[in-house]
Amino acid sequence: MQPTVSAAEPSEPRGVGCAVGAPGGPLPWWQRLTLSPGCLVISDALAVATGFALAYLLRFVVQFPPAQEIHSARAYGGFLAVATPILLLAFAAYGLYQPRHLMGFVDQLLRLLTAVLVGLVATVAVSSFVVRGWPDYSRLLLGYLWVACTAVAGAGRLAWIIWRDRLARRGIAVRTALVVGAGAAGLRVARHFQQTPQLGYRVIGFLDEDLPAGSHPMAGAPVVGRLQDFDAALARLRPDELVLADPSLSNQELLGIVNRCEGQPVTIRIFPDIFQMLVSEASVTNFQGLTLVGIRATELQAWQRTLKRWFDIIFSLAVLTVSSPMMLLIALLVRLDSPGPVFHVQERVGQDGKRFHMIKFRSMVQDAEARSGRFWTVQDDPRRTRVGRWLRRFSLDEWPNFINVLIGDMSVVGPRAERPMFVAQFSETVPDYLKRLREKAGITGWAQVNGLRGDVPIEERTKYDLYYVDNWSLWLDIKIIIRTALQLPRDRNAY
Repeated sequence: MQPTVSAAEPSEPRGVGCAVGAPGGPLPWWQRLTLSPGCLVISDALAVATGFALAYLLRFVVQFPPAQEIHSARAYGGFLAVATPILLLAFAAYGLYQPRHLMGFVDQLLRLLTAVLVGLVATVAVSSFVVRGWPDYSRLLLGYLWVACTAVAGAGRLAWIIWRDRLARRGIAVRTALVVGAGAAGLRVARHFQQTPQLGYRVIGFLDEDLPAGSHPMAGAPVVGRLQDFDAALARLRPDELVLADPSLSNQELLGIVNRCEGQPVTIRIFPDIFQMLVSEASVTNFQGLTLVGIRATELQAWQRTLKRWFDIIFSLAVLTVSSPMMLLIALLVRLDSPGPVFHVQERVGQDGKRFHMIKFRSMVQDAEARSGRFWTVQDDPRRTRVGRWLRRFSLDEWPNFINVLIGDMSVVGPRAERPMFVAQFSETVPDYLKRLREKAGITGWAQVNGLRGDVPIEERTKYDLYYVDNWSLWLDIKIIIRTALQLPRDRNAY
């Protein structure tokens, strides 16, 4: 097995079919089978049949809406026989059996929606040539089939994720990782794996040039030596993954590590710095003999900005309309809880350095900064009011931000809007920090849904913001919004 080097997007998921280790012995064959993509193929095939049964029941048995003509289920037998393999092929084409796409449920659900639609269109086209006596299929039944197949397949995959994560939390089917570098980047990797055991990774040690062997920068993960001890550590610990998380490593040292892993059953991954993140999506273009490498576009194209703006308007209008009674109740509670205004208006820096006034529900005592000075909110911040603690816990204090989105100062998804004094400070110390300002600030963002809220290193947050700016798509925005909604009730970094 050849080692592979990966400098992919932050929060890259683990492989699935290759997780075979378990405490106390090898993974039982039946558990290994349930964790394999083959199990998902069987689940999806059953989901297609179940989805068809539900769609037929709703259209021709329940008759919602009333049907002018009742079709026999037998008439759709040929259609189902053609649809099942085509849909499974569509799932495979959209990466729904690839390990890197099997981590998050939201990403799988969005892919399922598209794959089922494409598969059904292909099935109708193929069936017209394959099925004898092509019947006049109900178009509404096809619509029901799209929804039902997506829902049932999604439910099956959710059950699979819960089962996989349950095994991982128990230490079953986990992959061991050796981290090169015990500095801020290495500890970020190790702590992320420790705090999210469902990822299925366990850090077994560090290699570091500064800390002595035997020291414990993190519980359960000692420093096992220096870089010169790499070969001995690899032979003794036999890790499944090698994570390079030392920004000071030179290109020569990186290539040396890769060469020394030749023939070893270990996957090599790089925790990227800002430059590595930029080149992770690099493209090569040949300009009639002149080869250039493009690492990013300068900005979104006009049609992309228009699409994103219309999405912001429609989404924020819908949210403000539906939540207006809740916002009135919150305003009343804020007013009754402590003296001061209902809203807290603060100057922030937006797109291209333009300043705007961001609107939030007041969650702290009046004139909090005048009393204690300007600093970021920390956990158990004494400046919060009683209602403010509850508002910040569920991010309801940020709900009026949708007004900023509606008037065009912000976007629903984008980099965090910082205050002018912090922008001036960070632009001097964090490389490429100002590139975040190419796009509008957002209520939520790629950094937030990956656990970088609250008091976290600004360098790490900047990496994720730059990834979002360079890789924007409407699907990415939708995925971030869905992940935000799912994380809000259990977000420990919301304070």
